[in-house]
Amino acid sequence: MRQGRLVATGAMLAFCLFALWQSLLLSLTDRLGPGPGFFPFWLALIGIVLSLALFVSIWREPQPAAQDAPGEEVRILPHGWGAMRCFAIIGLLAAVTMAMEFVGFRIAMLVFNAALVIALGERRWWLIAVFAVLGSFGVHYLFTTWLDVLLPTGQFGI
Repeated sequence: MRQGRLVATGAMLAFCLFALWQSLLLSLTDRLGPGPGFFPFWLALIGIVLSLALFVSIWREPQPAAQDAPGEEVRILPHGWGAMRCFAIIGLLAAVTMAMEFVGFRIAMLVFNAALVIALGERRWWLIAVFAVLGSFGVHYLFTTWLDVLLPTGQFGI
């Protein structure tokens, strides 16, 4: 299990380094403020720091002795219910990506957030509703009003 977490953390670190390199190809600032490379640069940098912290944390934890759990199967990839949730989330991400231009950001993210929370096992309807509304209409309001970022409105103008 430890080896799997080290591999996953290394993959995340490599992805963040790639994203940092790609963000440096864009300008970090322009005449109005943050440029197109500003947010990717800082997100990649935060991801690198968190990946390194996680890598050190995993590296420092003691290794379990092999004779402590004889016969116990060690799996790196998720299986059973965990694998189903992973595939559901990947499917939801693909569906929201395809639907975003047609139905708009708010509707696509409203459905995505509700389905994501349900796929993760939440069943309290009020928590699902609050998360879905804040994650769609709240984020849209934040980005369009405060940050002047245009988000897709879709065929319905919503």
